[in-house]
Amino acid sequence: MTGLLIVPAWLAAMTWLVRVDVLPRWTAKDPPRVDLLQLLDQPHRQSQFALELDGRRIGTIWTEYTGDEHSVQRYDLVWVERLPVGPAPLRLQISSTFAEQGWLDEFHLRVSEPSGIPAELHGERFPSAFSFTFRRGSMEQAFKVPLTEGGWISGAFSPLARFQGLQVGQTWRVQVFNPLAAMTGLGNRFTSVLLKVTGRETIVVDGRLVSCLVVEAPNARIWVDRSGAVQAQEMALPVLGRLRIVREQKYDQEAWTAARRFRFPQTGG
Repeated sequence: MTGLLIVPAWLAAMTWLVRVDVLPRWTAKDPPRVDLLQLLDQPHRQSQFALELDGRRIGTIWTEYTGDEHSVQRYDLVWVERLPVGPAPLRLQISSTFAEQGWLDEFHLRVSEPSGIPAELHGERFPSAFSFTFRRGSMEQAFKVPLTEGGWISGAFSPLARFQGLQVGQTWRVQVFNPLAAMTGLGNRFTSVLLKVTGRETIVVDGRLVSCLVVEAPNARIWVDRSGAVQAQEMALPVLGRLRIVREQKYDQEAWTAARRFRFPQTGG
């Protein structure tokens, strides 16, 4: 299980599923809108991000959007070359399908690592609940998360999303869902997080100066450019250190292919 240390870190840093709970006493306006159609527009149909830990590059993230006005499919490939603890390399593959309203309908996460035993988490939306199944080797665990009225589960709180209409001073609250806590019964399945647009800042992104709005949450910051695209995200992770994800201008197709085709021992990838 040592190799799976990256799984809670990944879920915490990037693909925690969030249920937006709009509370007037907290919000200056509605939560920022994720425009699915704009995700299909170039140059954001394909994106590449550098994955850095305490200032040192440890891997790469690639994301691609396909679909139409009725639904959008997102495929994320995460390649982790090295870690301060635990074995490497690691590969995470995440396939997600979003409905036109921005709701997450279905997703599948697969983690491949040197032990040769992959881990998989599948989630699917039903009328009254979001159903999850976790598998690793002979272990299988199923659980459900109720969908409350006015609530929805989405992958919006990630470095790969786009946020429209942000304004300085805007705040919104999310309930962050931790699938590992739901599976094990340890810790809170939902953690309330308040996000706030605190100001503007110019940052260096892939050698360019980019003017961004800064969104802050406990132990995390997100930089969003004028188009609504997230340019960088930074957060503190227990044990591992400070993780930073930065957008890059290039899309290295050759490196993407090599990462996707890499064969782990005993698993065939």
